[in-house]
Amino acid sequence: MCVTLFTKVGCPFCARAKSMLQERGLVYDEIVLGRDATMRSLRAATGASTVPQVFIDGRLIGGSEALEKHLSA
Repeated sequence: MCVTLFTKVGCPFCARAKSMLQERGLVYDEIVLGRDATMRSLRAATGASTVPQVFIDGRLIGGSEALEKHLSA
């Protein structure tokens, strides 16, 4: 499974998403806004302006609540 997430430093929802992935032993690539990408890049890739934004196997899952639903399904 290939997991990538857009995050921002200090974001509690991002920390929650990373924690959910780690608890399940899922390795992920993290793209940090302000360091690795810009907000414009996030909007271009996801259509969203909030973080985290999680992709699994190239499919946009969404934020931390959507990730929780996806992982519990």
